[in-house]
Amino acid sequence: MEQGYLILAVSFVLAFSIVKILKPVAHWAELVDKPGGRKVHAGVIPLVGGLAIYASVLITTFLFIEQPIFIRLFLLAGGLIVFMGMVDDRYELSARFRLFGQLLVSCIFVYGLGVHFYSFGDLIGIGELNPGWLGYPLAVLSIMGAINAMNMLDGMDGLVGSIAMVTFIGLVALFGANGNTTFQYLCMTFIGATGAFLIFNIWGSRTPNKHIGKVFMGDSGSMFLGLSLGVALIYGSQGEHPACSPVTALWFVLLPITDMFTIMYRRIKRGRSPMEPDRTHIHHIILRAGFSAKQTLYIMLCMQGLFVVVGVMFYVSRMPEWVSFICAIGFVVVYQLLMQRSWRFIRWSKRHLFTAPAQPLP
Repeated sequence: MEQGYLILAVSFVLAFSIVKILKPVAHWAELVDKPGGRKVHAGVIPLVGGLAIYASVLITTFLFIEQPIFIRLFLLAGGLIVFMGMVDDRYELSARFRLFGQLLVSCIFVYGLGVHFYSFGDLIGIGELNPGWLGYPLAVLSIMGAINAMNMLDGMDGLVGSIAMVTFIGLVALFGANGNTTFQYLCMTFIGATGAFLIFNIWGSRTPNKHIGKVFMGDSGSMFLGLSLGVALIYGSQGEHPACSPVTALWFVLLPITDMFTIMYRRIKRGRSPMEPDRTHIHHIILRAGFSAKQTLYIMLCMQGLFVVVGVMFYVSRMPEWVSFICAIGFVVVYQLLMQRSWRFIRWSKRHLFTAPAQPLP
């Protein structure tokens, strides 16, 4: 376990140091987020969080973790998605180009490394469901779904990084119990690196001359975290000795995936592009209801933590997989009903919980 603590410490220190080094470079290269349009934050914020997280994971993995071909290609494909995200942060690529790049990177894992669905488990109570050859394209779509779910959720300080950290903590527990120290340590590198980024992202000052200045992770960071979670969850839930069941993996990403598909459905229903950004995510609704940005972050973090714990408890208690799946579907149904009546929640919250005006969106 001492090795794990060392990995956490090294990845944290590396990410913290790399952010400090990259901040002036970001201003020089104009890799910054400027206010305007939907972006109401004050000041010009460097978009180097994703680069720092990736660089920290890369170096820490090279120093402390074995380098089988899977880990090497994992880091290579991760570098490709980070590079594409960095270009998108700088030049604003089209949604079609981003999806094509995500497809290529996902195919590296699925068809190059064999990360695909062998089984979905006993989801409906009639026995194990084996997708056969469909397990490959479904894995590609799942990884792309995780990438975009995390990318689309990146709408307020600390949200994506915190949710990713909670999820990786759950994965550390599962891989550790399974005896897979390679992936357990890999997840620890993400925890340490993301934790360092959150110091700048949540508590960093927007004043340039402050010691701890604010940074954003950008599309490079959110897509890299989404890719890594998607691959780790599929890898951990498949094979002869899985770390968890497929439905447990679903619980780990249930909140961001449900939010993404709900938003995309509502956009299509209104005749808009499903990839067009707006302010109708769940954290936007909580903010409009009068909660502060920090309170909203804590609420989202508690929800994600609850889903991770529920998923793990269902798995370790050997609850039938179909029961766990029905509970997950039940959440999705309740979520849809609540989102359709979100205006009632906003009005009720302002009337009964808050007397001050709602907090502005970050």
